Formats: sequence, structure tokens, C-alpha cells
Amino acid sequence: MSMRKKVIAENVIKLLKKGYSPKEITERMAVSYNYAWKLKKDLEAAAQEVLTATGVMGTTAMGYVPKPEPEADTNVDAILNERANTYGSFESVAQIAQEFKALIHTTLTGNTKVLDADQVEALDMISSKIARIINGNPNQIDSWIDIAGYATLVADRLQGKIR
Repeated sequence: MSMRKKVIAENVIKLLKKGYSPKEITERMAVSYNYAWKLKKDLEAAAQEVLTATGVMGTTAMGYVPKPEPEADTNVDAILNERANTYGSFESVAQIAQEFKALIHTTLTGNTKVLDADQVEALDMISSKIARIINGNPNQIDSWIDIAGYATLVADRLQGKIR
């Protein structure tokens, strides 16, 4: 796990321990509801393991009995609406991303450059992430982390580290 993702996870866990719900955390931080919900469930599971192993029952290691949270949202409409609120309309993001990708591919062809498949894919994915940033919420940290991740995958491969 990258240092930035670790810091984000630690901050989400701190808010969970203070009693914030995943929905409140999503509103407070630029993380998805499903991410906050998953960390909450992981934290509760770890606390339950400790309590079971030590024989303590009736409370949680987080210091409170959590109120039930709805399961992670698998409703496609809700997920798409959440994405639209964060990144803007899919149509706009797609238009911007395709313009970036066309520029990259045209330039490569014009310069008779051939990139490896992972390099082309990384550039395509980075283009999509940039489109999301400039069309939607520029403070959505996941997009920035994803860009760094795709670039790192190519750089790692060039150094002989395959993931």
C-alpha cells in the first residue's frame, strides 16, 4: 500500500472510531462511500476477532456498539449517480478523454513511435483520469493516486519489477 493510501485509510479509520458513518466520511473526505464502508467492516471484523479471542463480549474494541450501516451499494443507478456527482457527466468525461487519447495516438503514429502495450494502456488510463479531474471534482484524491499508480506500473516494468 502506498504511503498516501495508508494515510487516507488511517484518517478514515480515525473518523470511524469517532463515530462518523461512511456517508459522513464520504462527505468530509474525497473517498467513495464503498471505500469508507469497507474500512468500517474491516475494522469491526478485526475488533470482533480481538473480542472473541479475549473472551470479551457485548461491546467492540472501537468503544461503541455500531449502528447498522446499509450494505455497500450495488445499485447501479446509485453508483452511476455518485460517479456523476464526483466526475461530471460520463458523456463529458468520455469526450475529453477521447480527445486526449486521439492526440496521443496521432502523435505517436506521426512520429512513428511504437510503445509497449502497458505504456499505451497507462497513457489511455491516465487520459481518462485527467478527464475526470478537469470535468469533475479536482480534489477527488483517487484520480490523482490512480495517475501515479499507472505511471509507477510502467516505470517499475522498465526497471524489471513486474506487477
